[in-house]
Amino acid sequence: MTQVLDPTALATPHVGPVISATPVNGFVGNQTFRLETRAAVYYLKTGATVAEEAGACRRARSVGVPAPEVIASSPDYLLTRELPGRPLEADSPNHGAVLRTAGECVRRVHTIVDPSVSWADRLLGVLDGLDVLPDRLSARVREVTPKFIESVAGVTPALLHGDLHLRHLHATGAELTGILDWGDTTYGDPLFDLARMSMAGPAATTAFLTGYGAIDAPPRTLSMYRVLWSLIALQAEHAAGGDWFQPHLDTIARELS
Repeated sequence: MTQVLDPTALATPHVGPVISATPVNGFVGNQTFRLETRAAVYYLKTGATVAEEAGACRRARSVGVPAPEVIASSPDYLLTRELPGRPLEADSPNHGAVLRTAGECVRRVHTIVDPSVSWADRLLGVLDGLDVLPDRLSARVREVTPKFIESVAGVTPALLHGDLHLRHLHATGAELTGILDWGDTTYGDPLFDLARMSMAGPAATTAFLTGYGAIDAPPRTLSMYRVLWSLIALQAEHAAGGDWFQPHLDTIARELS
């Protein structure tokens, strides 16, 4: 974990005097602080992927998506302005409207492509970390995954959020005000993002796709991407010294059954 000894000292040259710096709970591999100034509120994040996150936020904003505004970034930290709104909840009365707008935004994100990236290599690399799985699940993943990866190797890699779910969508009323936390961003198959969103349930998925548009995705493709997303998340949790393992193991077992 990157250690931030003085977040105030890092932020002050960019945003002026900091009144308070409060730690924020998040992924165990990162440190995040909420910084209050007289003029605005900012977030300072450290971690292994902050440079990639800064780039993704800038690219998303370039196509009109309400990603966090990057105030300053380096390989060691990311400073962003606070976005308005609150995390979307499943029982929000405006749940469907916000998700439709989110779908429209993610469709625009997926127009940002990088053909030089090998999506197949990214996924094959995930198979190097199967030791985080029980033997039975590891054997099953090793059995079915290579053929699946071969079947999606030809996609043109698009910019992905990497962890689309309700808590990363902020809203005020029926207005989407932000898509947050781009720390898992990569370039790959857009269906990977949609598979992650589908884990929010059928109602959320339907509303999201109303905005995103029609997709050609065999159910097995989305299922395999849910397996791979859960495996990546499990590996990251292990590497960071966390202990949130069982939900990912349950998803992998369920999707492989």
